[in-house]
Amino acid sequence: MCALNAVQKKMCALKHLPSDLVEAILPFLPPKSLGRFKSVSKRWYSLISSPNFIKTHIHIYTENNLNPDPTHIILVPDEGDSLYSVGIKQLNTQSSRATVNAKFLNFYKPLVEILGSCNGLLLASDVYNNLCIVNPTTGEKVPVAKSIHGTTYGFGYDSSKDDYKVISISGMSVSDSDSMCKTVSVYSLRNNSWNMLTNFPYQQHDQYSHSQCPGVLLNNNLHWVVRNRRSKLTIAAFSLANEEFCEIGLPDSFNYDLDKVSRVFALGGKLVGVLCDGLLSPDNFYELWVMKEYGVHMSWTKCCVFENNMHPCFEFFAQVSNRDILLGNNDANKFFIYKMDERRCTSVKIKWCQKVMVYGTYVESLESLKRFR
Repeated sequence: MCALNAVQKKMCALKHLPSDLVEAILPFLPPKSLGRFKSVSKRWYSLISSPNFIKTHIHIYTENNLNPDPTHIILVPDEGDSLYSVGIKQLNTQSSRATVNAKFLNFYKPLVEILGSCNGLLLASDVYNNLCIVNPTTGEKVPVAKSIHGTTYGFGYDSSKDDYKVISISGMSVSDSDSMCKTVSVYSLRNNSWNMLTNFPYQQHDQYSHSQCPGVLLNNNLHWVVRNRRSKLTIAAFSLANEEFCEIGLPDSFNYDLDKVSRVFALGGKLVGVLCDGLLSPDNFYELWVMKEYGVHMSWTKCCVFENNMHPCFEFFAQVSNRDILLGNNDANKFFIYKMDERRCTSVKIKWCQKVMVYGTYVESLESLKRFR
């Protein structure tokens, strides 16, 4: 009874904190803690649920690296469709050939594919081919449309309109046949509607690339490695605000050998180009180029070259820190942390399953889908 009274006294004291002090402290707290704190009082519930608070929290807590383990990878064992997550930084703190545990995402058992991630929200498709936007932290879910096989998707936040958008590119292929209709459509979460744009003026860059790889989100743009009308490798950047495409040139070496495989990802707020040589041999090596100034071709700088003698080719790249990268191959069930400064890879195994696939990444946040309905 005494312990209960002590807790009640503390809760009572929290309720009477000055509002300006509460508003100053709460944005620095973890999302899950804030979810519990909504029950402290109606005032706290209203504050934590407000769009302005959520935006502030995402900026302060996520972008300023207050979260000790902000990014989680989503995994699925090949025995079933249950999803799990594990913190990327948790992987990075392990010793060589470490084994780590993963957390079961019980809310998302029906989801089978992650097609994009932004501000803690995921674009995903379920076992019934329903496309939806979900928040794995709060459990909210909003249907979008039916997912279509062979369609390339992108997902991001348009800050100019305070809106989340889904980009759908249909008919993207290696061939530039006129009979293949490559159209671009954009879904607005705020308007709950689709808008068809002009035809997609690019083609998939090679037969080894994954046509359904989600667009890489950076600087309010989504990015894909494609071939333009001159059959030159380039980056197609889609502006979420203007809903238009522009080209960002890759390093010149990316176009010297058409058999090399190229992709992009974001690392430390920069665009990174990956060039893989020797795809069909056991002696793969990778060049990583960083675009130091966004959109400026001359700012491409080779940051590292490393070998992969374990075959097959890595297909998954994610940021662990500004100098560490998570590498993975789903077919071989191999995961490594590549440390740029030490120029070495650390092998990591997932304890609960013999074989897993990486489905994407997300950060924990309070972003609410209800405010768009």
